[in-house]
Amino acid sequence: MKTAVCTVVIGKRYEALFEKFVLESWKRYCAANDYTLFVFRRPFQELPGKSLAWQKLLILEQPEVRSFAKVLWLDSDIIIKMGAPPLHVPSGRLGFVLEKSFTPCAVNWYAGFSLPPTEQVVQTGVLCLEPEHRPILEQAMHYPETTMYEMPALSFCISQSKTGYPLDPRFNALLGTLMLGYVPRWIVATKLLKETLWLVGYPPLRRAVRDVCRDNWFIHAAGAKRDLIKASAFLARHDSTLSRAVASATS
Repeated sequence: MKTAVCTVVIGKRYEALFEKFVLESWKRYCAANDYTLFVFRRPFQELPGKSLAWQKLLILEQPEVRSFAKVLWLDSDIIIKMGAPPLHVPSGRLGFVLEKSFTPCAVNWYAGFSLPPTEQVVQTGVLCLEPEHRPILEQAMHYPETTMYEMPALSFCISQSKTGYPLDPRFNALLGTLMLGYVPRWIVATKLLKETLWLVGYPPLRRAVRDVCRDNWFIHAAGAKRDLIKASAFLARHDSTLSRAVASATS
């Protein structure tokens, strides 16, 4: 089944981060699974009052991807670990990973954005789409900007559509969120303190990065540049070790 992997990267700073820490892992993943990679470097259209995150809602309108049966949207700060499996989503379904930290209190979470209650909270950094899902994305575009960008509107529309297909959470592992299982929230939320503790080798923080990168396939920095760098460093070591093991097994 023809699958496109897509993202939007706009601005020299974001392009530099993407090319240094992310792009090669995507190329490798696409080559391994016969996927076609598209990296768009300009907005699809002007969206007054909306951040660039909303550009993903326009992905199915792009002529480059119209011939593909599946369109895998990835936020541009996701590193794919070597050996990650392909995504399998049943025909007609829209694949995503649930935002587990918000789903138990979904009613209150949606109310915070003036949205009616619905069952699921979708983490919108990884979406496996099909052409017929375009009306869902168009519907979400009618909602206003929020402090979490497009996520509340798009999550609401996907949940309401009843087409959703929850993926294995390893396909969208939010490093910052998963750190909360190792260190207090106030440390994670205080950037300077977190980075200082990282530099001095604070063991719980080091374990968090190690475990998240070891146990997941798509590592999502969710806008945190320093977390992207941390994950990249760990995965570079992992990939090197895996490459040597594969070479040894096949020699």
